[in-house]
Amino acid sequence: FAKLPSDHPSKSDSVQLEATRSGVASMVRALMQNDVKATGLKSLQGQMWKAGYDEGKIKGHIYPDMVPTFQWCQKNNVKVCIYSSGSIQAQKLLFGNSIEGNLLPYITGGHYDTTSGNKKQAPSYQTIAQSMGVPPSAITFVSDSEAELVAARQAGIGHAVMSIRPGNVPITSVGKEFPVVHSLLQLCGH
Repeated sequence: FAKLPSDHPSKSDSVQLEATRSGVASMVRALMQNDVKATGLKSLQGQMWKAGYDEGKIKGHIYPDMVPTFQWCQKNNVKVCIYSSGSIQAQKLLFGNSIEGNLLPYITGGHYDTTSGNKKQAPSYQTIAQSMGVPPSAITFVSDSEAELVAARQAGIGHAVMSIRPGNVPITSVGKEFPVVHSLLQLCGH
């Protein structure tokens, strides 16, 4: 093959393309490091995770109390929904490829993400309740985020519950306003 001269336009295009790729990668890393909850970012993360799950390189982490809690909910006809800043696709990948196997059959009430609204704003919880066909007062919402629990309470969510796990940000006086669980099994009376 003949070599292209160093001043060939395609050479500068490839340098510019590499600089653009590098800039985009830096921006994505910055968004992730700052925990930005942008729908587009979450969609991109979901696509990357899909490749990892499809190749068997990733398994979804779940806490040990998750499966028994799901089983209790199933036995007692309690609908389980997931509302996450992660995309619905990412949620399904995580729960479908968890360290405990496919848990998607337990999630009977649906998946919700930032397309339902910002988790720190009350209208998103009202949107989800409407989508579920229940009044907000009929919902139990568990989170480790004080701001999310405040928004849920403002939306009229019946039971907003603080989940405390190892490694969580310490709760403030705001978090102490909510019932606290250290295991989801406490929601089941255990």
